[in-house]
Amino acid sequence: MSTPLENPKAHIEKGYDLIADKYLAWSSKRPTTTRMAYIADLITKLPSGASVLELGCGAGVPATQTLISHGLKVTGNDISASQIALARQHIPEATLIQGDMLALSFPPETFDAVLGFYSIFHLPKDEQGRLVEKIKEWLKPGGWFLANFSIDDHDIVRQGWFEPEVTMFSSGNGVEGTRDIFRKQVPGFKVVVDEVAVEVVGNQDERFHWIMAQKDIL
Repeated sequence: MSTPLENPKAHIEKGYDLIADKYLAWSSKRPTTTRMAYIADLITKLPSGASVLELGCGAGVPATQTLISHGLKVTGNDISASQIALARQHIPEATLIQGDMLALSFPPETFDAVLGFYSIFHLPKDEQGRLVEKIKEWLKPGGWFLANFSIDDHDIVRQGWFEPEVTMFSSGNGVEGTRDIFRKQVPGFKVVVDEVAVEVVGNQDERFHWIMAQKDIL
């Protein structure tokens, strides 16, 4: 499926490289109630010392730091080398991998949980279901997936995002389209959270579709 932007991942990588420090300063002030509440709930479901993969970990603040503070073994991934450099400062305990999340490769049943906060919607919409397929393979039976998705069924290109030279891309299948990934494309998950939540960021409301799902226990 084509997007309105040629090679969107190159723009995403370059964009987050250019704004790494500015984005950290902004995101550290972002309301964290929704994300942190889901993380707190998830932690109660995981075994001690669980192995967790976070896709799009950014600088590791505050989500990855929280996971590590609870004794979880975290592998963090981000497409941006500058974000990974910041993560090495904030979460030196984590294993960090720079690159496209869809290109990651792990043995089956590696992780107790896979997380993606404000990150999976940077993939073109047709790749998001393929990523969920890979995540299911990476999860242990009974493992957990927690992420938020775009509520809109379209591609978005933002010119001048944070800096004049930054072009940022995001995409979504819409709420029903994301639900269909779990209903039809990738069966074998029990969805326990399926919610559109609102966060107030500055002077605007942001809405994201949150999914928490457990891989079937065979």
